[in-house]
Amino acid sequence: MSDSNKPLFSRPVLAAIMLFCTLAIWLLNLSAPANKFPTPNLETWTTTSGIPVIWLKQEQWQASDKLEIRFAFRASTRNMPLTQTTLALLMSDSLPLSTASINQRLTPLAASASSYYDHERQSIGVTLSNEPQYLMPTLSLLSNWLKAPEFKRRTFDNWQRQQHANPPVQHELEEVLFFDPTQPDETSEHPAISLQDVADYYQDLTTSASAIFIIGDMTPDSKTAIQDAINNISQDYRLANQTTEPLQHALLSATIQQQEGELWQTRSALALSSITSVTEWISLQIWGADMIATLNQQPHIDFAQLALILSPQNPWAWWSIQYGSNVTTNAPTDDVSRFINAKSLIFTEQVPSIKHPKTFQTLFDDFKQQLEQQSLSPTWWSNIATQVTNQNGSLTLEKFATDYQEAINDFSIEEYKATLKTLLKPSSYQEIQVYQ
Repeated sequence: MSDSNKPLFSRPVLAAIMLFCTLAIWLLNLSAPANKFPTPNLETWTTTSGIPVIWLKQEQWQASDKLEIRFAFRASTRNMPLTQTTLALLMSDSLPLSTASINQRLTPLAASASSYYDHERQSIGVTLSNEPQYLMPTLSLLSNWLKAPEFKRRTFDNWQRQQHANPPVQHELEEVLFFDPTQPDETSEHPAISLQDVADYYQDLTTSASAIFIIGDMTPDSKTAIQDAINNISQDYRLANQTTEPLQHALLSATIQQQEGELWQTRSALALSSITSVTEWISLQIWGADMIATLNQQPHIDFAQLALILSPQNPWAWWSIQYGSNVTTNAPTDDVSRFINAKSLIFTEQVPSIKHPKTFQTLFDDFKQQLEQQSLSPTWWSNIATQVTNQNGSLTLEKFATDYQEAINDFSIEEYKATLKTLLKPSSYQEIQVYQ
């Protein structure tokens, strides 16, 4: 064989090189982060009236014109229908001298408004563009709207009729869980709401502000314009009293039967411990996903839905299950074995993702995959700011943004199990059974 046809390396040397390359790739994979989540930067200041402003931004948004502004409040109240009515009317035709809803007015400006509430906090959100041709008229409209909204009699009367016919399940469960578990219809004992009550409650919101969040990218000019607008809107705002007393949740599990005919729906509520870390938040996300996936796989269930209310002092979960036709006694044994009592999922040792490591890993992988997309969304971060974190508690928005990558990398089924045991409060479980 000529020298030109000889291999550059002998077989033993080639084998060694291939082994070295394999080890190098393996070591690189070990040293690389398991997931690549953006780490936002935060900048803070206060309005002229003393309300904290938190601006969250990340490099990936520099080419985006989308902005989120959230006005967050802590107006604690037992009268949830009043909170709901006030925010619903605010989102309707509350702009002075206008019969159009606020979103009908904002749509041509590439903007929209929304609201959120639970028994401890409320927020008014605006999604808008930072492009000057849209930004300036949007800020002008917001100032006219939020400084002095006009709650109209006709809209109020229409809303009251609609709500009387379809009261929210969330309100019913909240009353049962936190206020009087022996009186499931206690919401009906709230005094009738007047239009003046709505106007007064909106003023209560403005004197119970907790923070203003800005999520997205701002140029120096757009930042100045937004600062001026926020100062104008919040000039009469006052900070909320942060010393409110925690509510007493139900001490004993109870089932309330509204019985007539066949079981049609169950509505459940469960008190949770306060969320103090990203790890606890992750645990609840996986538990919730496990619960819904497990229930929706049951042949006797049409669908199930779950909501996590992660308020600062009294977080809780509620879910409803819609049933299909009753299970017959002749059902195949394999089908019967799949039936799972929904209440069992509040006990850690019965949760499928704790009993079966493969189920946990599948749910955790799905969670990480979804989070990779969610963490790029300003709207998602706005929801984290106003519905998960607490600027006056252990888990602030800054701590969440700083810790969530490491918390995900370190998360394990052992930590999940230990955390879930401290979060769920099975003794508080309340269930309403509805028959038809």
